[in-house]
Amino acid sequence: MSSSITLINCFEVPAERSEAFYSLWRQVNLFMREQPGYLAHSLHRAKATEAPYRFVNIAEWASAQDFQAAHEKAEFQRLVSQPAWAEFPSRPGLFDVVDSNHA
Repeated sequence: MSSSITLINCFEVPAERSEAFYSLWRQVNLFMREQPGYLAHSLHRAKATEAPYRFVNIAEWASAQDFQAAHEKAEFQRLVSQPAWAEFPSRPGLFDVVDSNHA
């Protein structure tokens, strides 16, 4: 059985602030893509502008330890401590895949 994990992070983003959010998110994502254990990501945007979670980030990591190590780095802390992030509350969680079908 694989020890990989999946981060699912839901972001509250007003439709008119999508570009500002994406700019911040991209900075963090560029950093994360270079970290050991990072496997893949996908960022999803809700079709409905009034959706409570306008953006959902899904990232796959080789292990929970790799995920944790990346989040403990000073550069990650600096990126997510930018005051602009306060405008975009998020609800992150780590998940195991229990069923999947990729055609």
